[in-house]
Amino acid sequence: MRYGGRLSRIEFTALIDQQANRIRASAGALPLYGPAGWGGPCRIGTWGWEDERLNHAGLVFGDPQGDGPWIEVITTAGPPMPLLIDLRVAVAAEAPADRAAAQRALAAASTPASQRVSIAVDGLPRQFSCWPDEPLGGDAPGRGWLAILDEVPGLLLRVCGPGPAELSLARVGDIEPHLTGTRAHLLAGYDAYGTD
Repeated sequence: MRYGGRLSRIEFTALIDQQANRIRASAGALPLYGPAGWGGPCRIGTWGWEDERLNHAGLVFGDPQGDGPWIEVITTAGPPMPLLIDLRVAVAAEAPADRAAAQRALAAASTPASQRVSIAVDGLPRQFSCWPDEPLGGDAPGRGWLAILDEVPGLLLRVCGPGPAELSLARVGDIEPHLTGTRAHLLAGYDAYGTD
């Protein structure tokens, strides 16, 4: 048994495959969406479970290191606002120093949207609440816009590139390209880090 150090490539690949199998088993629990007609790179985005029940599922479209658009579409089992607030708190410039600072950060992350925008979902225009010019956090390329469709199930969008009027969402029926893209991305990162 190993207590420290780096996983071997075989162990790392086994972890990737284990998570991919969990995602495959849960993928039908929520409707998944992406940009209509997307043909570029794609990966699995943010997925979360609560008591073994899929709580949210995200798909990422685009390369955060590339020049093109980058889009994450997250479907939520409940209203998307709590996940949006968590995201906005997480990308704050620094961790709050005390309870009062944490409450201020939470209040700032909870501010209502400054815009309502229309985005086509399965060919029908839907009204989203939109926060323009926001830090996107995670592996997203800097700043962009956030939007939510406050329904159940809900949608949360993190977008760098196209504006709301340029985006049209459609159901994604096959997540295998996303799993393949994620596996390739993770293994490339592993290989770039060094060898055993």
